[in-house]
Amino acid sequence: MFLSLIAGVAGGAVLFLCSKLDKLNYQPLDYSVVNPTGTTEDLLTKNTVLNVCIFGIDRRDKSDTKSRSDSTMLISINSSLKKIKEVSFMRDTYVSIPGYGKNRLNVAIACGKESLAIKTLQKTFGVKMDKYITVDFDDFRKVIDILGGVEIKLSAKEANYINGDLWYYRSNEPRLPEKDGIYILNGEKALSYARMRKIPTPEGLCDDFARTYRQRTVIFKIIKKMGSSSLAEILKVINEIGPNIKTNFRPNEIIAMAKNSKKYLKYEIEQFRLPTDNNVRNASINGMAVLTIPNIKKARFDLARFLYEGDLKIKAKT
Repeated sequence: MFLSLIAGVAGGAVLFLCSKLDKLNYQPLDYSVVNPTGTTEDLLTKNTVLNVCIFGIDRRDKSDTKSRSDSTMLISINSSLKKIKEVSFMRDTYVSIPGYGKNRLNVAIACGKESLAIKTLQKTFGVKMDKYITVDFDDFRKVIDILGGVEIKLSAKEANYINGDLWYYRSNEPRLPEKDGIYILNGEKALSYARMRKIPTPEGLCDDFARTYRQRTVIFKIIKKMGSSSLAEILKVINEIGPNIKTNFRPNEIIAMAKNSKKYLKYEIEQFRLPTDNNVRNASINGMAVLTIPNIKKARFDLARFLYEGDLKIKAKT
């Protein structure tokens, strides 16, 4: 999502961008929570890799300040491999939340905001998270509308589901033809697609596995669309959603990223998900339907191998 805020801004436009950065809600991490010992020796990290954690909050009530994270993703920009890695962490993954015991992953941000959520991710998966961005799902809708929509391949059942959402929320948007095809979805329809979990994907994914796949697809499409966007569109995105974004990116860091954004947007984009199909179990614990990871060392290894490939000696062992 961060790339979608800055892509295409260069040269003299950076000066104009500076005047807009005060709209972003800068919130530093509490390192007494994230890293009370002051050491990161047990975490994988590399100076040519920037790991940005994206928390998507799906709030119907804007006054809700303790929402769980409906979506938790990692966007990893690897300048040595020239790749962008997109990782979904399943929200029902059963993890240990420091100070709060075991629960679903999406509970961490409600218990201790982004600092505790990042500590939980780092402790569970062994990879250092450099930055974070928290954004309301409704802001994804605004971004997509500014960009003129995103192109998504839908099945007839998916199109039917989106039409049902439009009817339920009494939207005046034109309905989709209920047949397989490639459609340009505006913000409202793309958001319905990203929230969808009851309809299997054409690839056969179900439930939250389907939803996280669709979320990665929408983010992928946004990044690609931003690569061909005009400066006016980029600045409009910042104006529209900047005040609602919470991040620990400092303005000077955003400027530095902006200068290199065109280069980043040419990188290959790859996707991944944790837990993986071969290392997950459905369970009911204390009345909760959760996903457990039988072999956490393997999960750490799989994530490290995906993010760094042969670029870094992987300390995680199976």
